[in-house]
Amino acid sequence: MKLRHLLLPALLPAVLVSGLSRATESVNVEAFTFDSLSTRRATFDLPPEDAGPWRRILMHYTLQCDERTPGDQYPCGEWDVNTYTRVWLHTGRMDSTLHRQPRFVANGESPDELLYSEEPRWSIVERRVPPGGRKVYPGRLMDRYLHFDGTDHLELPAAAFAHLDSALTIAFWCKGAPEQPVANSIMEAGVRGGRMVNIHLPWSTGTVYWDAGGRLAGNTNRIAKQAEPGEFKGHWNHWAFVKDARSGRMAIYLNGSLWHEAGNMVRSMEGIDRFIVGANQNANGGWYKGSIDAIRIYEAVLDDAEISALMSPAELPRAEALIAAYDFDDDPAGLIRDSGPRGNHALPFGLPQHRPYGLFHDADLAPGGELRRDSIPAAKLSVTLFENPNTPDAPTDTLHLWPAHDELLDSRGRLLERVAVETPDTLHQSWHEWHGEPFEVVESIEIGRFITPYGKRLDLGADGFTWTVDVTDYAPLLQGEVELQAHNGYELLDLRFEFIPGEPAREVLAIENLWPGGNFRYDHLADNKELAPLRLTLREDAAGFAVRSRVSGHGHAGPRNCCEWDAKEHSILVNGMPRFAWTLWRDCGFNPVHPQGGTWQFDRAGWCPGTFVHTELSELTPFVTPGEPIALDYQVEPYDPDIAEADGRFYIEQQLFSYGEIRARRDVAVHRILAPSDHDQQGRLNPISTEPIVVIRNLGSEPLTSVELRYGLEGGERSRHTWRGELPFGAADTLVLPKPDWSGMAEGAVFQVELKAPNGRRDQYRDDNLATSRCAEPAILPGTFTVSAELPGFERWLDNAWSIVSAAGDTVASRQGYPAAGVTDDAVTLAPGAYMFTFLDREEDGLIRHWWLRGSDPESMGENGRLRILDTEGEELLDLGHDFAEKRVLRFFVGDPR
Repeated sequence: MKLRHLLLPALLPAVLVSGLSRATESVNVEAFTFDSLSTRRATFDLPPEDAGPWRRILMHYTLQCDERTPGDQYPCGEWDVNTYTRVWLHTGRMDSTLHRQPRFVANGESPDELLYSEEPRWSIVERRVPPGGRKVYPGRLMDRYLHFDGTDHLELPAAAFAHLDSALTIAFWCKGAPEQPVANSIMEAGVRGGRMVNIHLPWSTGTVYWDAGGRLAGNTNRIAKQAEPGEFKGHWNHWAFVKDARSGRMAIYLNGSLWHEAGNMVRSMEGIDRFIVGANQNANGGWYKGSIDAIRIYEAVLDDAEISALMSPAELPRAEALIAAYDFDDDPAGLIRDSGPRGNHALPFGLPQHRPYGLFHDADLAPGGELRRDSIPAAKLSVTLFENPNTPDAPTDTLHLWPAHDELLDSRGRLLERVAVETPDTLHQSWHEWHGEPFEVVESIEIGRFITPYGKRLDLGADGFTWTVDVTDYAPLLQGEVELQAHNGYELLDLRFEFIPGEPAREVLAIENLWPGGNFRYDHLADNKELAPLRLTLREDAAGFAVRSRVSGHGHAGPRNCCEWDAKEHSILVNGMPRFAWTLWRDCGFNPVHPQGGTWQFDRAGWCPGTFVHTELSELTPFVTPGEPIALDYQVEPYDPDIAEADGRFYIEQQLFSYGEIRARRDVAVHRILAPSDHDQQGRLNPISTEPIVVIRNLGSEPLTSVELRYGLEGGERSRHTWRGELPFGAADTLVLPKPDWSGMAEGAVFQVELKAPNGRRDQYRDDNLATSRCAEPAILPGTFTVSAELPGFERWLDNAWSIVSAAGDTVASRQGYPAAGVTDDAVTLAPGAYMFTFLDREEDGLIRHWWLRGSDPESMGENGRLRILDTEGEELLDLGHDFAEKRVLRFFVGDPR
């Protein structure tokens, strides 16, 4: 029988028990205690190597809120923080650090060579000053321009160019984006598939191309000239492009002055049937990145004076020859209006932005006025010399040199271009190497990673909250004198190890870190710059091998906030073959530590606030041979370079375990009891009234296909159930068992479950076939009561529903939806028996106010709701709270438990 939609186990460590009956007593060793206010790394005496063997080793990890903690001013730490439990191994190996000292360091860097100038260099700032120094600021609806982000364009009506033949003038103001130059067209027109008119402003080389006349490649009249960066990006410039096929002249004007021209350009421009602004003529590439305004297109050749007049948007000379004029000043919805006499309105595609001038202040002043160039002295380079071989890391001199280039800046001081000096001087690098004092190699092995809860208003109880993690496979590290590190300074920590006597399912021969653990950028992992493929030789005396991968995603990069809030696939290749893959994600909505502050409710990449990070176990044994070399490659789903998610982070530790033979063919264990239980981690599943929930695990080499279970309250009648399925070695299954007789259930009552006859045969290790747990105080309600829900507004009541299911699995009462916000009371009458009440919230945010809107939309935050059970007089029997995320479950009895 499988677990039915109970999400808490996904939040539990991969190996956790609730309690075991054993033939011998456990050995308990206290490590850190609540009195250790700031000590987070210390040495402890654990049982010696000859004290075992140990069937299991459990780490009991208890946190307590206390104002004495030094981390911050709150009793529990305000934020979710990565904390690590590590064993530090003193290997006995000695090493020394190789030191390398460069001859010189310039501004914190040590290049192979440094080009410099002994003459002063300059930073040249170009800016355009509007007439009279007037600045234009947002809010003027009639003073806008159009901005292209690189996927937008305008399509001009083809009929507008029906009479175009031998004369053409195109003029406009433009300001290229900082990433220019790129391979793009600011305008292109064609006829029957061939290019007729084109302006690259510029091409990726920084060259401005003006094409006019002709149709196919090689037949188009073209002139071109290399442009300076300040001429095509950083601030507004006025450009005009002229073609006169009769005289053969083509010309380009920059800011009202002739910039370039050529003759013998006689091809006509008739028949244009497509004209695009912001992309190529097919509108499928060549996307322009930048801003444009005051476009003027004439079927005439304008003279120098008329072109200068076009720099003023108010001037429209030769109106009778004006094909179209676009000022982008109207309401941006709909058509791009032609302000000339012909009404050749353009169609926008994509989302070109109508921006008001002054949106970006000085860098965004309206075009026109005077272009000014100011020069300021460049900052000198500070160069520290290290030239004494006897003290190679001690500075000997400091030089102050000018860089070997001038810098061209826009009006905001952003770099547009570096212009190198013709004959720079050069400082050549050299290195001095030596070894430091010898030291012992100390290596750390992570045995668990815990991420703290949001603790600003958290209460973990007078005794604290306990998590229990199975660390049996780290047995070789947990013996004798052990240097241990755990947690941080935001909560008090009590850390205890429980050693359970008995033979382990298989002996751990060795543990080693595969790659150095750490905090890695997403793109570095995906591109194999970190955790690159490695080769190693397996132990010849081992019989089994496994990799433990402990991975958590962090960061808020890109639109999906990678990698904390974005599920990504991780995988391991063995000898080039993909053998293991998993999606790094965690359902946080049924977190046992609740309510917390912050965003504890929402799912994350491999962790939740107040839980241990998920550990993925990859059993290599079927795919490798002892004593043989293998290749391992850790891979991450490729990142999308177009959405800026590359600098998300993954915290990763990976270890290789080498094992002896599996000791038994048939060996099944009670792995943990989830319900009934009074363990902190099972709080969302308890108290219980209906089915018990237990986890069994196969520790035998023979696949487990059946096992008998006997269970019930100690001293009461035992129920029987036969499980059937198939579990390979190490695998576990969660069982929801048929309801037993709960007569006599009370707080502290003992529940027992016993396993018998795995695969119809005798279990070869029976000490872990019997497990016990203690019951939490049962919830008992009268036969008639009221479900009272006070629901938030903003249509959030549409997310909620509830049901009551009997022990037989029948729905005996329910509400499938709510009509409105506010209080809704539903009367319920039930016969004596056991029931489960479930209140659902489809958005997994419970009935809390949306406090995260307080900055962006405070009027939509709403207020906290409330869920209660009332008696027939309206008095409160139970307050079920409001901050319960995806659901609130109550298992209860009507009448005495039975």
